[in-house]
Amino acid sequence: MEQYQKILQTLLTLPTAKKVNETQIRMRCPKCNKPDDKLYVGLSHNPIFTSKGLKILGYGCKQCPFEGIVGKKFYQALGLKYDADTFKFNKIRNKTLNKIDMATKLQKLDLKIPNFIRPEDQFKVDYLSHRFNRKITITDIIKYKIVLNFKDLFDFNHLDLLEFEDKSDKKRCNYIRFVAEEFSKHFVGMLSLDNNKINLRNINSEYYTKKNKRYMVYVINKNIANPYLYIPSTEIDLLAHNPVINMAEGNYDIIGAKELYFPDESNNNIFVAIGTRTAYKRVLGQILKMTGWLNANINIFADNDKDTDLNWYRDMFKEWRPLFDKITIHYNKANYIDENGKTISCKDFGDLSHPVKLEVYEI
Repeated sequence: MEQYQKILQTLLTLPTAKKVNETQIRMRCPKCNKPDDKLYVGLSHNPIFTSKGLKILGYGCKQCPFEGIVGKKFYQALGLKYDADTFKFNKIRNKTLNKIDMATKLQKLDLKIPNFIRPEDQFKVDYLSHRFNRKITITDIIKYKIVLNFKDLFDFNHLDLLEFEDKSDKKRCNYIRFVAEEFSKHFVGMLSLDNNKINLRNINSEYYTKKNKRYMVYVINKNIANPYLYIPSTEIDLLAHNPVINMAEGNYDIIGAKELYFPDESNNNIFVAIGTRTAYKRVLGQILKMTGWLNANINIFADNDKDTDLNWYRDMFKEWRPLFDKITIHYNKANYIDENGKTISCKDFGDLSHPVKLEVYEI
């Protein structure tokens, strides 16, 4: 028997309680106390919960505003003794389903970037400063949603590292603790739009270097199934006359493009990292839901992969092309000589310490 069923059975011992079906009962409402017994208690059918496989016990009176998630407030209203351990399954943590973007339907965790830099994390700031060819400040850390220290993100937001893990699985919990130590000491990350995924760059972890792991993505709450999307913190004008949508595959690429070509703050530009090349159309649809910028210019800061050419982008954006003023593909074609005299070809915009030679094509 599941825990919610045990709670319903307990409630059925109350004088006015009656069984409606296997997942719902009804009883006298303790707030309005009307004799029709129209307070219903049962599994919530809210798609926000059901789509994630969550069995949440809720209540609602048909004759007054008394409603919510079954818990302490509900039990106190009925004069019942509340046992917190009984309701662990039913606790909707404010970090789990805190925000729903009404336009995109994306669920978001309510997390903030720590507003300090530990001395032991200064080498990560130096790494970023080198990549973006200027000194990175705490303002940049917050604007670009940079996670300097993995564990600090959790502590700063009062979030248990094992909040969304099965704590009875000791092996898994020990692994998460190990991962947290490695990520905190040796990685720098960036937080996704929904604040649920951390895109992490290995700087000096011997363990993950041996496994050939340069980049890793850590998902905080696996019950949130949003696709990956990264947008630096920004304010945009939905009524902008000349809006511009800037897109790249990687976080470092879109930040590099902004740093190089759009250093001044502007509310008619949005900067988006999509994660993978095949996601351009999906992400563009999300951006249109967020902004309504059908008349925008689109800049693609492309990875300079050998198997990608302009025709690939033309085919991908063919059905979208009439909606926008211009779609422009930007390539970095720069070459440079490394310390060993070897010619290195840059394929993106993510490291501004190296030369950038821009080639631009309109499709």
